[in-house]
Amino acid sequence: MQLNYFPIQFDFSDYQVITEPYSDERLQELRQVYNTSYSFFRDGNLIVISNKEDEENQLTGKVEKRSVFDDSKVTASLVKHIFFRTFKDRFQGFIPVDFYPFRFYSRQERDDLILNFLPERLKHKIAFKKLIEVQLRETNINDSKGFAFLVNIRRNWVFNISCLELYQEGFDLVDFEVLHTETLPGLDNILAPNEDFVGVIKSISGNMAIVTTNEGEESYPLNELFIRKTKRNIQSYLNFAINEQKCDQILEAVKQERIKKQNPVNQFNEINKIAKHLFSDGVNPILFQNRDGFCFKVDASPLQVQNSMYLQTPTFIYDHAGTKMNNINADMGLSNYGPYDSISFDIKNPRIISICHRAKRGDFTRFLSHLKDGIANSRYFQKGLLKKYELQEINYDIQEISDYDLKDYFGIISNYDDEKPHLAIIEIPDRFRALSDRDNPYYKIKAKLLSLEIPVQFVRSSTISKYTEYILNPLALQIYAKLGGTPWVLPAQRSVDREIVIGIGHSWLRSTIYKGAESSRVVGITTFMSSDGQYLLGDKVKEVPYESYFEELLKSLKSSISRLSDEYAWQEGDTVRLIFHIFKPIKNVEFEVISQLVKEISQFNIKFAFVTISKSHPSILFDTGQQGESKYGSNQIIGKYIPQRGSNVFIDDETCLVQMLGARELKTAKHGMSTPIQIKIRKPQGNYDNPELKDLMFYDLNYITQQIYSFTYLSWRGFLPREEPATMLYSNLISRLLGKMRNIPEWDADKLNYTLKHKKWFL
Repeated sequence: MQLNYFPIQFDFSDYQVITEPYSDERLQELRQVYNTSYSFFRDGNLIVISNKEDEENQLTGKVEKRSVFDDSKVTASLVKHIFFRTFKDRFQGFIPVDFYPFRFYSRQERDDLILNFLPERLKHKIAFKKLIEVQLRETNINDSKGFAFLVNIRRNWVFNISCLELYQEGFDLVDFEVLHTETLPGLDNILAPNEDFVGVIKSISGNMAIVTTNEGEESYPLNELFIRKTKRNIQSYLNFAINEQKCDQILEAVKQERIKKQNPVNQFNEINKIAKHLFSDGVNPILFQNRDGFCFKVDASPLQVQNSMYLQTPTFIYDHAGTKMNNINADMGLSNYGPYDSISFDIKNPRIISICHRAKRGDFTRFLSHLKDGIANSRYFQKGLLKKYELQEINYDIQEISDYDLKDYFGIISNYDDEKPHLAIIEIPDRFRALSDRDNPYYKIKAKLLSLEIPVQFVRSSTISKYTEYILNPLALQIYAKLGGTPWVLPAQRSVDREIVIGIGHSWLRSTIYKGAESSRVVGITTFMSSDGQYLLGDKVKEVPYESYFEELLKSLKSSISRLSDEYAWQEGDTVRLIFHIFKPIKNVEFEVISQLVKEISQFNIKFAFVTISKSHPSILFDTGQQGESKYGSNQIIGKYIPQRGSNVFIDDETCLVQMLGARELKTAKHGMSTPIQIKIRKPQGNYDNPELKDLMFYDLNYITQQIYSFTYLSWRGFLPREEPATMLYSNLISRLLGKMRNIPEWDADKLNYTLKHKKWFL
């Protein structure tokens, strides 16, 4: 396999730097006077001085010795500064977008996907261009330390027409989101102007715009404002400039071009061409150097890697004794053995309120019948919900509405305040999808039912008219999970006394996303699963001001662990391992929470790990030996160069990349390049120092990676493995739903912390 990392080669293990004592004033003074020839950066209480172009060596200081790897932060800063200055020397006229990550747009006309479709007067003013990104990575692959440049590409909209020009053309700018551009002092023709998303234009007077911002209404010169570079905004301008029909044709052509460019083979070839251009003169590698003797070269070929570990597809278990197992796929085992909790599941005769439009009753009742009893001669759904999940009876209470109106739905639902059904199945029209969240009956009905502690399964009108086993099979799985069932589990790690895997999700509640927006409130979500994958419970941390989040998260974790310790009869002195899966860390607040938790739950010996799981990173794995897969009898080959599912590489002691969507898992060629997920064991950042807490941390990257991989097979939304583990999927689904329903008057989110704690109502 190849990684889009290009190794850096040093001919030395130690080097010398010139330093001065650090102060803000001195650093600013040095940059103002000597910035054209020198680079300066901080190293603790010192200023490190790098001479790039001063032949007279005007600046002197204390000469100190540094190690390439032991002083990796200094090494990294030198590499970044020397690379930046060498780039500016070699490629005259390029103005990078950012210093770090280093980003710049391609100047090749073929890399502007919209150029050939625009009228002459708009060429180069509007563009959809290739943005090249270069980042530095410190690696420790196979116990070999190194540095590498990571090269990636993306495509962004460029819009170089100021709001003043748009206004003079007669384009109506009112209600458009705008960016304020400003060239930073001393960086003219060195970096592109800084852009801040400031707000929305309210009105225009002369050459000034009144903009609604987070600080109230403010005035900006129109020539310093640009509309925000979103497809929607650019489409609005093109509709005005060249007519709507022509605009639609252009955007469709750009979409098709983009799909072609996203092909993994194209991606691989483009990245390699860029690397060759950046790191060599076409034949020999470029020597990147300053005048102090620090120098390096960069390989123009990508880093070759092998799997760091063998990731096993988990065994699926269907009984408490662990005798009913399947090693191939979860659905096959479920059909053969029934669900894991069949004996203990207490809702064997679920009552299901079923609501449909009276004009759809025929289709709806046929749909319900097939859902219950299955489809004869089908491959995956012959048994239906009733027999596949070993229920005794399913009692449908079918109710009709005369109109798809909220009051009609509520009129039926309100009759069930006393004797609650176990579940609701509700038919809704397809047009609900186009409505805003706030006005959508979908969310209002869901809020009403969940406030009554009734999980709900919606089905669209088009679905009940035309469905197959491929729709009914995962639907039945979701229904069983929403009723509180556990379809299957994974083998538990027998060497661990107690282990809980906790997904922590959170949503910032911002009034706007403009510059200066205050993230004044935060809501947290925690989902608890056992090491064998059983969903234990879900908890919602109260919506609170950020300064109170620490206290609320601690309270939520403490009460949940206390509840679980009682339910599962933990004994004093038991070792409890807590594995936290986090989508995005909030600084060091989680470590503070755990530090306090360990102190307050002293009867157990707690070990823990914080793990971030992310798709938002620039690393890509390629496998040039992978020739792709043909799909569903088609002659079209897709997934060429995409590694198979489970391919992985440990970048360092804390970070692993795992390919979750291989060529076999891709559905269409439109998917483009499938990137791996990044798993990172998180440690406290900055100057955070708590030796006592560090001794409690769990660092086994192999163990954590295998566990996360296994948990991707635990989503009860469907039978196919997913990219993210169930812990993160569930937390994110809950967060998303809470975000959409928080402004609905009927919704009381605190209900989730009662009877719905153990049910997968969010699927």
